[in-house]
Amino acid sequence: MSAAGVAALPTEVTAARREVERALAEAGAPVPPAGPGAGPPSAALVGAPGRGRRALAAALVDLPPDAVGPSVARLAAAAGPGVLAVAVPLLDELVLDLPARAPDGGWGVGPEASALLVVVGAGAPLDAAELDALTTAAATVETAVFALVGTEAHRGWRTVLEADRELVAERVPRWAGAPWFPVSPVLAARARGTGADGEPLRRHAGTAPLQRHLQALLVRRRRMLDEANALRAGASALAALPAPVVVSTDALRARRAALETARLSWRREHHVRWRAELAAARLAVLDDLARRLRALGTRHRDALDTATTADLAALADAVAVEVAEEARAVVADLGERLRALVVGTLATLLPPEELAALRIPPPEARPDLPVPTPRRPDRLLVVAGASGGLGLSRLALLPLLAVPVAPVVGAALVPVSVGIGLGAAGWLARSRRRAADRAHARAWLAEALAQARADLERVLSEALIAADREITLALDRALDQRSQEVDAALRALGEQVRRDADARAREAARAERARRAVVRADAVLARLAAARDRT
Repeated sequence: MSAAGVAALPTEVTAARREVERALAEAGAPVPPAGPGAGPPSAALVGAPGRGRRALAAALVDLPPDAVGPSVARLAAAAGPGVLAVAVPLLDELVLDLPARAPDGGWGVGPEASALLVVVGAGAPLDAAELDALTTAAATVETAVFALVGTEAHRGWRTVLEADRELVAERVPRWAGAPWFPVSPVLAARARGTGADGEPLRRHAGTAPLQRHLQALLVRRRRMLDEANALRAGASALAALPAPVVVSTDALRARRAALETARLSWRREHHVRWRAELAAARLAVLDDLARRLRALGTRHRDALDTATTADLAALADAVAVEVAEEARAVVADLGERLRALVVGTLATLLPPEELAALRIPPPEARPDLPVPTPRRPDRLLVVAGASGGLGLSRLALLPLLAVPVAPVVGAALVPVSVGIGLGAAGWLARSRRRAADRAHARAWLAEALAQARADLERVLSEALIAADREITLALDRALDQRSQEVDAALRALGEQVRRDADARAREAARAERARRAVVRADAVLARLAAARDRT
């Protein structure tokens, strides 16, 4: 990288960090702190349990292995809570942190770490838990240095080192070229206090190159490391954000299509069904009326065959009473049918209180029967009866004509024959008059029932017309209200579809800005790493 490129890095870092911070703010995620901390730079020693993390820390500051106990969280030049003060040149300008392990088994690296010093065992390659912890730590710390501990006890440590390099490069590609330092805290402890004689042990311990690298890395590049860490933490947080959930609008569109179809078909379907049900009710009521009147006529016609004069005189009143009863029954049946039609037609369209308030004018059955007129006397019938009676009297006297004394007796039998004739004539006249009265009653009955049927059919038709008018008006009002509700639902669905589309567009734009911010941050971090390794 040229000098001009290095000089422009601070501006690029600032711009990339601001872009990342804006993207995090849009997503509602916390923004990690930026810039160097208030204290000296820190190297966080991390590693799996039993890897010799505290022994290495003691070797770096020339202390015995057991001097850095579990209660020590930091090695520094100045004492403090959890801080072990050591007067060595290494700690004049930096500190060594020993972070506590996280509850989930991670390494618990804090935001104050400028770089990681990863302690790895020389006996075996990194395991899955170590690689997972390494990946988690790499999300917030840009730079790492690796220390392979235990080389004095494992002759194949070089093979382990190469395997570890490959594993790290696969899991965290940017650390593929990170420096590795084979060290032996055991040899460093043996070399303590030996003076010049322990120089070979100190060289084999490998702690001096690690000390020099840490000092050069942390002191000279402290601001660069802190800026890189802040940018890395922001980019990692941005990359970890969940992808925008794409909510399908197919269900909303299908619902809108169903409402539009229903709005077009509801009115036609309800009116067609109402007309068909009303026509069926009309046919059923008229059939019931005809059946009742036919049965009434049959009963009275059968009774007329043996009716007396008193029965004939009471016929009109009896027929009027029975016709009125049948009319009330037919009207009541019509009312039940109309109520059932109203409930079946409007129950799904009107609330119960409005349905209960709906009133249909009840029909009034007032069949007007014709007044029976007295039958005219038939004089021909009387004459025929008298002549028939006289003829019968002559027939009664015919046997006497054969008697020799007939002329003598004939005169005496004339009154008898006249009496017989008159009696027979009276009987025949009464019989023919009763037959004529019955025929007259039958004719009146047929006329009365026909008129009653016509009157009742008119009343029923008027009731059905009134019901048709009232129910049609109520149906139209209910359908208008339902259409307004459907229109409101369609408008709401349209607004929801538009809002969802706008939200998806905003989420897609936000995700695209976040992606570009991560790409830019990765590019700037790559240039920072190149500048760090070059300078």
